[in-house]
Amino acid sequence: MKSLVNHWHEVSVFLAGAVAVCAILLVEDPVQKCLLAAIVAMLLHFFEEFGFPGGFPHMGVKALLGSDEPDSTKWHCNNLNSMFGNWTALLLLYIVPLLLPGVRFLTLSAMMFLFAEVLMHLVLFNMRQKSLYNPGMVTGVVLMGAIGIYYFTSVFDASAVVWWDWALAVVWFVAVFVLCFRSPLYWKLGDKPGFPLTQQTAFGLAARSVDGEAGRASNIAFAESRE
Repeated sequence: MKSLVNHWHEVSVFLAGAVAVCAILLVEDPVQKCLLAAIVAMLLHFFEEFGFPGGFPHMGVKALLGSDEPDSTKWHCNNLNSMFGNWTALLLLYIVPLLLPGVRFLTLSAMMFLFAEVLMHLVLFNMRQKSLYNPGMVTGVVLMGAIGIYYFTSVFDASAVVWWDWALAVVWFVAVFVLCFRSPLYWKLGDKPGFPLTQQTAFGLAARSVDGEAGRASNIAFAESRE
């Protein structure tokens, strides 16, 4: 189980392939195709953030939490709560609408969240880092942006929704975000031993320039988790 958790972002790539095949071969409904395409994009997004090039945890600690702590073992972030947060958000935001197609605000929330990802990766993270790229930006902007634009320009039926669908959609994805990434359970899982971030996952392309002591602490923790 630890091995699965510590490689969850790599598993996500294989899941993305399986979902893509299902979307192409088995699904005809355009709304369901958009939801499945969004699931594929999200799974690939996880790999870009935590696999290659990686580095989202370090960026998140700096850009979202305002911390300059260089030691990844002190971030209250590991593979366990990263998997919990991202996979649970995927389940609640994208798989639940597939199972409950008649609940309009769920699909609306899923598609709106795509644009939230675009804004975060295209504007927020780059402004706070003063950079041109951040971990997850390619999949977050190119894939999710394209899916969201296609849905709202070619699939979405505005006459089928009312104002409270929009309100519930926002409330839903905010509630999911809080549960998955800001809840006591998320932080508690982040302190569980045995699920350390690798240097690649934690720092991405900046891994080689990480302070020696912090880097050794992270590598030792990861080695111990495999024993």
